[in-house]
Amino acid sequence: MTDGAHIASVIVRARPEQAAGVAARIAATPGHDVYAVAEGKVIVVIEAESERALADCMEGLRQEPDVMLVSLVYHEVDREPEKS
Repeated sequence: MTDGAHIASVIVRARPEQAAGVAARIAATPGHDVYAVAEGKVIVVIEAESERALADCMEGLRQEPDVMLVSLVYHEVDREPEKS
């Protein structure tokens, strides 16, 4: 059985004057979808194949220029039902 898809919602805090550029870079990253940008906050949904891969994605966001903080808001594991 596989671990399932890990889906997480995060808030990325960026310098307000740089938020649009940060959002564009995030949106260009596979597995990352940007849903909103306002007042230096970028709302992102990440899909990864494992919890480790999800943590690596979040660390990658933290390393982006002009990013001040990455906060996990929601995490879910979407497992396929086992076949009998």
